[in-house]
Amino acid sequence: MRSRIRVAAAATAVLVLGTVAAAYVWQPWRKDAALPGPKVNTQTVMREALTSNTILNAQLSYGDPDTLIGGGGGILTVLPPLGKVVKVGQRVYETDGRPVVLLKGARPFWRELRTGVSPGEDVRQLERNLVKLGSSAGLTVDDTFTRSTALAIKRWQDSLRVKRTGVFAPGDAVVTKADAIRVETIHVKLGASANGDILDYTDTAVLAFANLSTAQAGSLMPGKPVTVALPDGSTIGAQITQIQKHRGSDKDGKLLPDRAVVEFADQSPVSRIGLSAVRVTIPSDTVDGALVVPVTALLALADGGYGVEVLRDGKRVLVPVKVGLVADSRLQITGDIKEGEEVVAP
Repeated sequence: MRSRIRVAAAATAVLVLGTVAAAYVWQPWRKDAALPGPKVNTQTVMREALTSNTILNAQLSYGDPDTLIGGGGGILTVLPPLGKVVKVGQRVYETDGRPVVLLKGARPFWRELRTGVSPGEDVRQLERNLVKLGSSAGLTVDDTFTRSTALAIKRWQDSLRVKRTGVFAPGDAVVTKADAIRVETIHVKLGASANGDILDYTDTAVLAFANLSTAQAGSLMPGKPVTVALPDGSTIGAQITQIQKHRGSDKDGKLLPDRAVVEFADQSPVSRIGLSAVRVTIPSDTVDGALVVPVTALLALADGGYGVEVLRDGKRVLVPVKVGLVADSRLQITGDIKEGEEVVAP
């Protein structure tokens, strides 16, 4: 007579590393015991690919806001509504009745650009935007302000319905690194000076942000495909595009956790449900051709190790096994057992 331990709790998405967390019920067992009268629940040993998953809680968001700073002076005469999406070339706000448009670049403009100005990266940045906006016939993008640059500025000014001067002033535009921004917060009121913090803006796409442990942040890589479960019960494919580490501290001095940024190729499912909580499932490990049984078939033996009961010739035969990957309610086993055999699985 020997004893056994039956695992009564299903493991979820973890590797079995020497122990299995479970509740135990001790029962006597004999290797040659005949099957009892009551019907025994069994499951067939399957050979298949087994994948374990990491499931993270995440929050839909437009991301952390940045602040747009005005520097051209004047009086604010038009401000954008909250939530408005502004693309490159469009008006962000208005000063003294003149539009201040969004341009794309690495740094703000700091000087007036006109015929005779010295070459510089700011000239190249302006010309690059003029090309993007379709005002650049005959314009070569470089650091030199030429007659073609002035003509391109005039065409751009015509499109804005402002005075046609061929001169670009720093207050004519605000610069960000994005092709479009979404207005998050307004810091000023109409009639105020257009200097200092004007508004906060975010990305225009809805993203999912999931906090990570240090170990998770070290193992996950950008480009990893994931599945996101939405509040309505549907799921959508997405991809991890960033692992943000060393994010600094919050206003109370507490270190911010590392986090994964998840992007959606299709924005329509997430844009219609609001900025809600979601679950992100990340495939962690996969074993191809694994012998797989339900977790409920696993026995923790009194003398250490694990086993399963196999039905052979009308009897329950205890077969010692080694446990590999555990995923949801199934696990990988190896030992003297074959695909297609029946194991006892209460």
